[in-house]
Amino acid sequence: MILTPTGAHILDANDNGVVAGHAAALAKLIAADLVVPHDRDSGTYRITEDGWAALDAWRQANPERTMGPDLPTIPPKLPAKQHEAVLTAARRPDQLVAGRDDRAYWKGEPWFNGRTLAGVHRAGYAASYPQPWHRGDTDRGPEHGSLHLTPAGREYARARGNINMHRRKVVIIACGIEKKPIPESQRHGWPAGELYTGNYHRSLRLAADALTHPDLILIASAFHGLVPLDRPLHPYDVTLGDERAITAEKMAGHTAGCGLFDADVIFLGSQEYAELLCPSVPHILAPLTGGMGGHRGMCRQVREDSALREGWWKEAAALYDEHAAR
Repeated sequence: MILTPTGAHILDANDNGVVAGHAAALAKLIAADLVVPHDRDSGTYRITEDGWAALDAWRQANPERTMGPDLPTIPPKLPAKQHEAVLTAARRPDQLVAGRDDRAYWKGEPWFNGRTLAGVHRAGYAASYPQPWHRGDTDRGPEHGSLHLTPAGREYARARGNINMHRRKVVIIACGIEKKPIPESQRHGWPAGELYTGNYHRSLRLAADALTHPDLILIASAFHGLVPLDRPLHPYDVTLGDERAITAEKMAGHTAGCGLFDADVIFLGSQEYAELLCPSVPHILAPLTGGMGGHRGMCRQVREDSALREGWWKEAAALYDEHAAR
């Protein structure tokens, strides 16, 4: 049996005979009878006699072997409930590790108790975003806000759940001047996703719907800052530059509270709003050019062209990677 480089490194790294690895690599080792299940709870396997023989042959052929910087490592398996919580979050578009205080609970979606959340947080696989009233980027733990997967959490889901993980794909759209009035008999406002009625805003929203999941669409309000589509709002008469309007400094708290430092981000709207967001989201992609008519034309085009949508996301990911490398 000739070992693949990945399979050989997995076996070579475990002189005690107990191994773990990526699902695809392990599947090849299992199919060749080089490993057999050892502990199902921890997801480990034991090297067989044929496995040792293949490993010895590989070691003799590679006397200068090294693990190498690119060899994938497999994190230890979490306890069952914590493991389930990470994989459940990995399958959500917002990557939320849902608890009883999250909207997921009230929607009847899977959620986990405080002990499980605390364990996932201690492992470094989830963190709470700093809210606008927090100072700095301090992660205050599961008792202070919703938990979302960290890069380490996404890597755990890739390695332990064989889930194709990526950063969240967030789209921000500009608000609009035209708003739906509130009937006298209605005390609460409209969801932000229904409040703005202008044709320009609606074109931005339709493009955003084509680009990402509704849970990952935010509206940049001149008065309220960044708001999700389901947040109730009342009509307001505030535009950028007004005394009560959102500022770049205040917006920085909102972008941090939405975790945009760990997301690929596309903004659809005017240059004024883009300039408001750029100081705190330097990796943001603002692909619309020209005036409002040009914007609407590009929004229509991206709704109809999957290749253009994919291209925009590749540009957004490249901007993130470029910024992260600095």
